[in-house]
Amino acid sequence: MRSLPQQVISPAAVQPETEKHDLLLCRDCGKLQAIAPISAKQELRCSQCNSVLHRGVGEWLQVACALAITAAVLFVCSVSLPFITLEVGPQSQTATILDGFWALMERQQWVLAGLVITTVFVFPLFEIFAFLYLLIPYSFNRHLPQQHLILRWLRQVQSWSMLEVFMLSVLVASVKLADMAVLRMEIGFYMFTALVMVLILAWIKMDRSKLWTWIQPHNYFIAHDGEQVYDCRVCHAMVGESLIDRHNACPRCLSVLHKRIPKSLEKSTAFLIAAVLLYIPSNVLPIMTYATLGDVATDTILSGVIELVAAGLWGIALVVFTASIVVPIAKILILAYLILSVKVGMKRGIKHRAWLYRFIEFVGRWSMVDVYVVTMLVALVQFGFVYTVEPEGAIIAFGVVVVLTMIAAESFDPRLLWDALDESSSE
Repeated sequence: MRSLPQQVISPAAVQPETEKHDLLLCRDCGKLQAIAPISAKQELRCSQCNSVLHRGVGEWLQVACALAITAAVLFVCSVSLPFITLEVGPQSQTATILDGFWALMERQQWVLAGLVITTVFVFPLFEIFAFLYLLIPYSFNRHLPQQHLILRWLRQVQSWSMLEVFMLSVLVASVKLADMAVLRMEIGFYMFTALVMVLILAWIKMDRSKLWTWIQPHNYFIAHDGEQVYDCRVCHAMVGESLIDRHNACPRCLSVLHKRIPKSLEKSTAFLIAAVLLYIPSNVLPIMTYATLGDVATDTILSGVIELVAAGLWGIALVVFTASIVVPIAKILILAYLILSVKVGMKRGIKHRAWLYRFIEFVGRWSMVDVYVVTMLVALVQFGFVYTVEPEGAIIAFGVVVVLTMIAAESFDPRLLWDALDESSSE
């Protein structure tokens, strides 16, 4: 979401009537419904599409603050301390998390290096900074500048911070290297594992709805009584139709706000077509080249899976096959199905299609496993004539496919699925 100039959003112009309502609009289908008090282990679900509206977190603030501070310490340790060591005979190679990035930069793999550094370093660092900037002042009831902007971007960054995917890739890379070398996990690896667990817990414990209420207690903005309200997908404020038509901005978080994502189907279709075109070379061409004692060979995504199966590593092979082949194909097919269903006005099976959309939103990022595996191998396996690994162009194409399918899913407005049902009811 891009921010809007402050002068465009004035209380007099945009907030003639502001209130705090115990109401919530479903992000997926747009149904307005009341919020009931829930316990720490309960969750609110939409009465129409069954998506989760809100989860109870109980006493969350002190735990979330402690987790945020712990995450900051673990992040510094995990990126600065030795992460993993590879020993081949008398030679050894020790790498940190960022060594893969530097190795790609040395080979002028700018796109791949940028993808790795943003998803493994920049976005996680912003996550931790945002937790600290929001939670600690909140615990002292001290407002700081631009907290609404930080909380807004925290939601956007969440999908693109991929530490847990990177951790899975380390496991896959370790299995690949087990037969040719001795692999030793260093202290940075254990710090990193703890960091992943702590960040997941911090997300679970943090109550973003209470943070938004603290930053701006009003969540209901209308220009006149009785007008239809739409939800802000960032802060879940309810904004009247006339205010959206006039300003296209949420009065609460200042993010761009539309009744429906503009040209949603066109954007999703364009990104999807681009992903399909790149998916073919990313699977046919080699993703990396490795040389052993003068013998040079290449690996594609599928050949890597076959090698794991041949080595009897069925579990790891299934993980790689699912993440790198099944998930991208499933995302492409499901997105195409969703787009087509909206274009033809399909009315049956809307709940099923809403579930499919939530599914592809969740699984899409896990396809980055192969990108991180190649990055780790390039950083570690540099033993001159004995053994070396170099990245190939297909891994860049595959990384771009993952990004394009994620953007295509974000560009698709799931509320369009329910518009056909609303039109049928009105008729």
